[in-house]
Amino acid sequence: MQENQFEPRRAILIGDVGDIRHQRNAAVLRNNSLNPIVTMEFYTTQDGVICGLAEAMSLLEKVLPDTGCEVWALEEGEEILKQEVGLRITGPYGGFGLYEPSINGILSSCSGWATAARKCSQNSGKIPIFARASKFVHPNISELLDYASIIGGCDHCSTNLGAKISNGTTFDTMSESLSLLFGDTLLAAKAYDATLQADIQRIFAVGVLETSNNESLKIAENLKEKTRGVELVIDNYNSKNDFDIINELRIRLDNAGYKFVEIYISGNSINPDSISVLKDNNFPVQGIIVEKYIGLARSLPFRSEIKQIEGKHVARNGQIPGITTNPKLNKII
Repeated sequence: MQENQFEPRRAILIGDVGDIRHQRNAAVLRNNSLNPIVTMEFYTTQDGVICGLAEAMSLLEKVLPDTGCEVWALEEGEEILKQEVGLRITGPYGGFGLYEPSINGILSSCSGWATAARKCSQNSGKIPIFARASKFVHPNISELLDYASIIGGCDHCSTNLGAKISNGTTFDTMSESLSLLFGDTLLAAKAYDATLQADIQRIFAVGVLETSNNESLKIAENLKEKTRGVELVIDNYNSKNDFDIINELRIRLDNAGYKFVEIYISGNSINPDSISVLKDNNFPVQGIIVEKYIGLARSLPFRSEIKQIEGKHVARNGQIPGITTNPKLNKII
């Protein structure tokens, strides 16, 4: 049996991570033997990319009764419009009502990251986008950020667990810290090469202790074809002229006979707008590493509404009673 990559933890199953009123609701309903068949819809209040459905389904499969339930949903990673229903659940309220805030939270967070990743990948053309954003979120959820980034369009992510649940592989470079600890970027690069397995790509962050040009040329001269590439850390760059440092490095590497060395860029300035500048001006970049823009992306806000109780159309004041039509939904259960 395949391992469930989104196995819900106990705190979710008992409702301890959701608003306390939902636990109290459950207690009141049990005490009054009330457990009607309810249809609840989850929708977003902004355009974006829906993500988190696989995790939500993992939870629902755990808690819903075996019979008498239906779940309809969009495809994971599908574009979703403002007010569009992305998930609809029909079943005994006692089976899933406790998890309403958790499902909203899963969809909101994951869809926010996936939407940010989609904006980056759409603007990059054929340049691969790599997510390296774990430092911006709590470690308990970094793999979910990476998963959402892959769903949104990134080619690879940087954490082992994120790659595992995304059925992909990790991508990362030698960090600046190693250069500082060795006191010399070339020494650090040699140690990196001598220590790690052959199938790990040798891509080195440069410009740490000397100029990016000097460190790149030294590494290429010593490691030759083992040097897959170098990473330029670029902060506060947006315009075409600001990125000319890339062209300079490319020319210097080519002139020295190192045309095989690829150039990757990262930095706080990397966002959809700066990615467009790189693509539209044909800068010689073989990969773009996105950190802050994805890691600190705002959630795509999801809300939920009860739309039917025992087949009767209902809604709270200000909402339209009855099921919202969305032909894009697929029946999951």
